[in-house]
Amino acid sequence: MVFTGTYEHAIDAKHRLAIPSDIRRELQRGLGTGEGDTVVLYCVLGGTDALCLYTEPGYQRLADELRGSDIDPAELLEYEEIFYANSKRIEMDSAGRVRLPDHLLKQTGLSGEVVLAGAGDHLKIRDRAAWASRLDNVLKDRPNMLVNPRMMLGRKPKEST
Repeated sequence: MVFTGTYEHAIDAKHRLAIPSDIRRELQRGLGTGEGDTVVLYCVLGGTDALCLYTEPGYQRLADELRGSDIDPAELLEYEEIFYANSKRIEMDSAGRVRLPDHLLKQTGLSGEVVLAGAGDHLKIRDRAAWASRLDNVLKDRPNMLVNPRMMLGRKPKEST
């Protein structure tokens, strides 16, 4: 599953976030669940200002990659202690909402107006105003950044004939 797009939403007073309907459909299709089936996500601390939502298979893949990592064992142990302590299994309710964990919201300071942004293998939740500012700054500082995705991969586009 590849998550794309940016959606403006709000975290309500009960710490719930509505997952956009097109993402819900994609999740159900990608996970092989039906409309009434439970969709499980993992909410993970994504730095000091963001939360990440991974599918259960995506989160399992991360865990497997960590176990097979070449990182120094002491450094990996410290990372895993923080990573897993700041991850929480959550379920989407019948209205397509997830309840974000209190301790993770406190860590990030997220509340109210947010964006849910596709980040490839996961979704990222950021403060709406902070995201708009960051996006403006990145595009101003690196105006050609999005000209051709292959350039980010270090490949030159083929010349047309």
